[in-house]
Amino acid sequence: MIQYQKEKGFIYLGNGSISYVLYINESGCLELLYFGKAIQLSDDDIACMRGYGDWASTYYDCADGKEKIFSDGYRAGVSRMELNSHGLWDKRFAPVVVKWQDGSFETDFRFSEFSSYEGIRPLPAPLPCAHGEKCETAEILLRDARSSLYARLFLTIFSDKDILVKSLVIENGTEETVTLLRAMSMQLDLPGMAYDLVHFRGRWGSERRYEANALHDGAQEVSSNLGRSSHEENPFVYLKSANATADSGEAIGFNLIYSGNFKFRVECGPFRSAHLSYGIDDEDFEWKLAPGERFVTPQAVISYSAAGTDRMSQNFHRFIRENLIRYRGEREYKPILFNSWEGCYFDFDTERLISYIDDACKIGTELFVLDDGWFGERNSDDRGLGDWFVNRDKVDLHRILAHCKQKGIRFGIWFEPEMVNYDSELYRAHPEYVLGRADVKERSLSRHQFHLDFSNPEVVENIYAQMKAFLEEYPVDYIKWDYNRTVLEHVSRTHGAERQGEIYHRLVLGYYSLLSRIAEEYPSVMIEGCASGGGRFDLGTLCYCPQIWASDESDPAQRIFINYNTSIGYPLSTIGAHVNDHKITSYRTKAMLALFGTYGYEMNPNMLAETEREELNEIAAVYRKYHKRVIEEGTLYHLLSPSEGNFMCMQAVSEDRTLSLVLLINKLKEADESRFLRLKGLDEKALYRNDWDGKMHSGAYYMTVGLNFTCVIFEEFSCRLIRLEKI
Repeated sequence: MIQYQKEKGFIYLGNGSISYVLYINESGCLELLYFGKAIQLSDDDIACMRGYGDWASTYYDCADGKEKIFSDGYRAGVSRMELNSHGLWDKRFAPVVVKWQDGSFETDFRFSEFSSYEGIRPLPAPLPCAHGEKCETAEILLRDARSSLYARLFLTIFSDKDILVKSLVIENGTEETVTLLRAMSMQLDLPGMAYDLVHFRGRWGSERRYEANALHDGAQEVSSNLGRSSHEENPFVYLKSANATADSGEAIGFNLIYSGNFKFRVECGPFRSAHLSYGIDDEDFEWKLAPGERFVTPQAVISYSAAGTDRMSQNFHRFIRENLIRYRGEREYKPILFNSWEGCYFDFDTERLISYIDDACKIGTELFVLDDGWFGERNSDDRGLGDWFVNRDKVDLHRILAHCKQKGIRFGIWFEPEMVNYDSELYRAHPEYVLGRADVKERSLSRHQFHLDFSNPEVVENIYAQMKAFLEEYPVDYIKWDYNRTVLEHVSRTHGAERQGEIYHRLVLGYYSLLSRIAEEYPSVMIEGCASGGGRFDLGTLCYCPQIWASDESDPAQRIFINYNTSIGYPLSTIGAHVNDHKITSYRTKAMLALFGTYGYEMNPNMLAETEREELNEIAAVYRKYHKRVIEEGTLYHLLSPSEGNFMCMQAVSEDRTLSLVLLINKLKEADESRFLRLKGLDEKALYRNDWDGKMHSGAYYMTVGLNFTCVIFEEFSCRLIRLEKI
């Protein structure tokens, strides 16, 4: 998959479906010649692809007073570079910016060495990273032309999916300490700018709203400076050609295996090409790099499709399931989960929880989760965080565990490890554990919480010891890991003034160090990520958490948008989705919508009527029979977008194409009219029976003619779940 022709300066990455072609030019700069559908290139092709004519950058040699050619064949600001210079002739945004001790900023990385190997090597702990065997990695060492500062570039290509993984390591081989002002993971230069930039904006309770904007002159950014990947902008973005659809046109998707501040930047200059950079946000970022030290950037993931946005989406889904998520605890299917939060909030005792468990079992529950309120003096949200010991006066957790075992179901628990209330034993004992300047009396609160200083290993160790003591005494099967506020004062009393620019990143590393340690020591415990809902829905968290609570908003009218848009970049099996007590539609409809997610419940089970239990049990039976093969492991097709019309429709097809589930739901009432819903992904020659009208048709018929919904009146939020089985 990777070829290096040293004498010609040619590096080729390809898997028969896509190609990524690099060229080491006359001055040692690394140019990107091509990225797209698979192609074989001749020497003449390479010469023509550069296409910039004769060009020479020059410099004045102070020693002999002469002007000399510096860079034959390289046109600054036009050539498509793999890593451009900074502070010299190329004025485009550079992924790496260094401040030298004399106050200067120049860097000019040139080719030094090449190597390649099978597989993908892990990043140093605790950074999460991709894994897998069906891939090859090119490792390219670049050296600054004026010093011994190195940029080590890693490019991994997969043989079985159209995915590239990129990252950079900055190595200080000089004799002075330098300051990194920017250290991003990747650069990508495209020869044109005829793309729409699609990103997913939002806020709490309204995450991942679809937004598409045409690229234009100047710079466009999607970023987060909130200390987490955030509700406001998700790190998944993509470019699509202006005429692209789900099935045709070019789409290039990007995501970052990281859970903190990020920046995706597109710059279109006077030559009407697109210059992309992606990685850690450089706002308030400074990293001291002493001689011999290195800085490792997170991995950036690129998905390429020449066959529409769904192919790009499916690439990401397979990559996340097969090459990112490490949890492998469920062999059959994930248990149907019941979460206590919306049923009782903080108001519970042992007897009430036992009644919840008993009634939850009547709707197919296989995992009961006790949410907030079980620890310390936690009877409201203004106290107790940081005190991770059971409030034995409130709940007998041993009895709850025993009751779950008696009922044949599993048990889970809620933590928010990175936060502390001022009214807690931990804060009273260690006020220095929170972020904020010691000499300032006022400190920002959010939800009555301070943010613990996870850049301090002592703080992380304290929380780890508390969690471990709990987990050793109470053998739970599941952890909900919450994170309910953003980072405001990013100041640590652990580190000196010269290190405060490192705090944002060190907080993320502290999160990973605790999360990975718990996941590795308790591999059978499933951890679900959460951040006030979907505020940290990212690849870094998914590495250790096989699912993430997608949003605190469970209103089905809103979840139509949230779940659909999230599924463009992330597999359905990762999207935490529950049935709750929202009155806008029936329990059957809410359950069908949750089925195209992880599926679970969150309400007071004591209040369910018998008819409501029957509706939930009906979909629970579908979950147990089909979810693993079709939803979790199948291929997802986006048929109708709720952002573009009145209907939302997704179709999941099992890998062997023998089973398919179609979810169709409308927003507003529609009168009867001619409607045919064309399906995708079926075997053209096979026969399938559907349970909508009971008819049997060929796969070709379903995909060219479609399911006939003519003369059907759709009331508000009418929902159809159609099953197709191969005959």
